[in-house]
Amino acid sequence: MTRSCPRNLVAAACLAAAWLAACASTSVLGIDYRSPSPPSQALGRTVSLVFEDQRASAAFLSPMARDELEGFANAFALTLSKPGGLSELRGAYELAPLFREVLRARLEAAGVRVAAAGARPDAQLTFVLKEFSLDFGDRKWSSRLGFEAMLVRDGSTLSRQTVSGSAERVKIVGKGEAEKLLSELITDTVNQMDVGALFKQAGL
Repeated sequence: MTRSCPRNLVAAACLAAAWLAACASTSVLGIDYRSPSPPSQALGRTVSLVFEDQRASAAFLSPMARDELEGFANAFALTLSKPGGLSELRGAYELAPLFREVLRARLEAAGVRVAAAGARPDAQLTFVLKEFSLDFGDRKWSSRLGFEAMLVRDGSTLSRQTVSGSAERVKIVGKGEAEKLLSELITDTVNQMDVGALFKQAGL
């Protein structure tokens, strides 16, 4: 007896195959963000999330890095990983939505919910990207990330933190080490943001 495969399974398989093909090429860079363990007491706050790109240069790749990643389409395949080994493939994003998704995961790990459109949050979290770059030279990938996080309410800045980090990795084959480097740098630097301290300083 012949069995037919449900159409939704066929469609899912096709999408998965297309996804894997894209991730294997240099058009997309894979990012695995690992959220920290939740605090003993969740903050129980809500925020609206604002992303601002204030980098001196909008170029993410240096000329030498672009030569190594020929065809890069300014797209990042994001996986969110939680303590305990649970991972979720979220999708492909450009730079701004990539950081919004990472920030949402960071906030949720601290017990802070991103408010739905139209809802009144406790405050606005403004994330200002100051630096994010990937370079290549002497067989090494190097990257830098810097940002400022601010809690704002009624137009007044209540608290702020400035965080930056850098890292490098030796290239072995392909783009794998660049993806590991970016994943570690984004994870380590974003997780340095002390969400609890932001709310405490703001008096919220």
